[in-house]
Amino acid sequence: MKKHVNGNEYFVQDQGQGAPVILLHGFPLDHRMWHSQMETLSAQYRVLTPDFRGMGQSDVPVTPMSLTQYAQDILALMDELRIEKATLGGFSMGGYVAMALMRLAPERFSALILANTRPEPDGQEGRKNRMNMAVSLYEKGAAAARDAMMPKLVTTATIQEQPQLIDNLKMIMDSMPPEGLVHASIAMAFRADSVDLLPTISVPTLVIAGEQDAIAPPDVMKSMADQIPGAKFHVIPSASHLTPMEKPEAFNELVLAFLKEVSLKSMDYHSPS
Repeated sequence: MKKHVNGNEYFVQDQGQGAPVILLHGFPLDHRMWHSQMETLSAQYRVLTPDFRGMGQSDVPVTPMSLTQYAQDILALMDELRIEKATLGGFSMGGYVAMALMRLAPERFSALILANTRPEPDGQEGRKNRMNMAVSLYEKGAAAARDAMMPKLVTTATIQEQPQLIDNLKMIMDSMPPEGLVHASIAMAFRADSVDLLPTISVPTLVIAGEQDAIAPPDVMKSMADQIPGAKFHVIPSASHLTPMEKPEAFNELVLAFLKEVSLKSMDYHSPS
């Protein structure tokens, strides 16, 4: 469905009933990357998977975006849908936005899931690469992001063994509005450092890494988890960057166990003494 948020048409898939779980997608993808999680989690939870502005079915921005603005869109969407508090999950770019949200409005979230993401900002080389990506997107369209990202998203074995997944990924990436991806590239290039945020996160947190992820390597994610009080850290074997799609069963199992534990702790906390 579409909602009018911050002056723009904003797409969000909203399915299931129960405690709300908001899942934020990565680059250059949209809500469809969460298909398996939506199917599995919506049996017990209300699962919301929005498209960031300029990606998927949401309006393309007409002025430059920042990660803070993507985060403000999510808060406005929560207000529009009358969601006071939710579990927040973010993959890759979605993780950057999730950290921006924890900085902006930590009181709106009861638990946090960070998948295949990292807290540090881009260095000079990283920024240069993202600016080059922005130029390529103008010259070649969404295919520029698809060609650059596909080898980094999944393992070689997955490319060979799961042709249907690869075709689906290509279809999603090819459908992205190129200018929306340009905005996202620049926003990520100049994102804030979130390392100082980590020790202040006070909600239950699950950190998920892929064993063969070169974008957010397990050691980087382990270091991030170690700085978040009480965070749980798991590595999914034989997975690269796109763990929710490449290894959905393992990913969903970790998330469901985490959500169940968070729910039980919440019940214990609120039960009469």
